Amino acid sequence: MIAFLQPRSIDEAVAALDHYGEDARPVAGSTALTILLRQGLVQPKALVSLAGLPDMSSVQQENAALRIGALVTHRAIETSPLVREALPALADTFARVANVRVRNAATVGGVLAEADYASDPPTAFLALDAVVEVAGPAGVRSIPIGDFTRGFYETALTSSEIVTHLRVPIPSDGTAGVYEKFVTRSSEDRPCIGVFAAVRLGEDHKSCAELRVAVGAASEVPQRFKDIETLASGNYLDDDVIRTVADGYADRIETLSDLRGSAWYRTEMVRVWVRRAVERARNVAMGIQS
Repeated sequence: MIAFLQPRSIDEAVAALDHYGEDARPVAGSTALTILLRQGLVQPKALVSLAGLPDMSSVQQENAALRIGALVTHRAIETSPLVREALPALADTFARVANVRVRNAATVGGVLAEADYASDPPTAFLALDAVVEVAGPAGVRSIPIGDFTRGFYETALTSSEIVTHLRVPIPSDGTAGVYEKFVTRSSEDRPCIGVFAAVRLGEDHKSCAELRVAVGAASEVPQRFKDIETLASGNYLDDDVIRTVADGYADRIETLSDLRGSAWYRTEMVRVWVRRAVERARNVAMGIQS
């Protein structure tokens, strides 16, 4: 029989995980863990519930960043007035996840700790330079999102650590972000390709001062290439520049094959959807409806 533990504090949760080691699993929204348990892919001796832990269920603005608790649901991000004002593209990204039933249960900490390559939010977090805050026996540490996810269902977390918060810097004024999601099987399916693009224009309101592009679901972990982003700096985001950026991402990402598409197909879709995402972000930054 699996033990079900309900700690009352983060320290108690960490202690329980530390006691059971690899035989324990933390539980939050359980949208992914329930499937793994039913399929017999994991067989823990203990489930450590994180529900109700203090200070992990709110979204707050601290200086120039949003600090999001790990127990905040996808739906709460989607509908949060604070997120909608500070980072509307992040709210829109969460609104694209699965369906409203899933979004009402799935949590921010859960989607990070699961490290499923075919998830939407981690792509946005990578483009936004988010930092993951985790608690463990040695205390609290902060991990840049680019170092947090390491591969298929693999993160920088130890078996005794839990995600407590996510810190997302608010981009400079004038930054316009968009999330483009391409699905191949159904409207509620996970993405074959997900692209988050953000554009900040220069003082002339025409040239590109900053471009951010992150691509998810195409490989084991979301990908972002800052050297390719800088190719747009100081230039007009015309067709040639955008195509150069899109081709750069398509040529560099080592795409994977699954039921949603082959590696070759994904490479071509990266080329298409990076271009579309950057075009739409540019248009939004210029005040053009698209």
